[in-house]
Amino acid sequence: MTRIFRQRITCPKCRHSFTVETNFSRWIRKNPLLDSTEVGTVGTDEDGETKRILWHRYKTEKYGREVQCMMILEIKENGSDLTPSQRDTLCINNQLIRNRRSTPNKKMKYQKGNTSLKVYSTLAEKDIYCRHFGHHVIRFSHTDPIDSKWIEWDHQKIDTNTLVKLLRFDLDPDNLQPLDIRNRHWKDISNKLPGME
Repeated sequence: MTRIFRQRITCPKCRHSFTVETNFSRWIRKNPLLDSTEVGTVGTDEDGETKRILWHRYKTEKYGREVQCMMILEIKENGSDLTPSQRDTLCINNQLIRNRRSTPNKKMKYQKGNTSLKVYSTLAEKDIYCRHFGHHVIRFSHTDPIDSKWIEWDHQKIDTNTLVKLLRFDLDPDNLQPLDIRNRHWKDISNKLPGME
């Protein structure tokens, strides 16, 4: 079951304690299709306000915990968008962290192919493969999928079902097509995991 949100704040006037969780984070927490125990997803607050989330799928139906996926979600509410300086910072960071390293420079389309990195998992206590899909911006006309008239994923209109599929990494965050997390160039894992030819 998804863990209880514990970050709280106390009103300085009435001394009432309440969570500082956003409506979107509450929606994720209550959505059974995104339950961390069943689906293997976890979101980690990056900026103290849960407006930027490090999103991680640590287990998949086909590969268990051997192959994992990550991305960073920038959440924009009430139809707001990135400022030019935020866009530049995210663009630069996006190029540094993603395994599929495309750049806005047309002369240098990809620095590295569609690959996953072998990294050490302290929880699994072994090496695993992880694909990082970089930064993605989710915009809501209001504050969450329920109260918004529209949802955008990287300036492309989507519905709630598509958002769930993106958060489950069932769809590729870059092109919204079905995601195949296999890397056909893996030599050392292809004999260990089924379907990794």
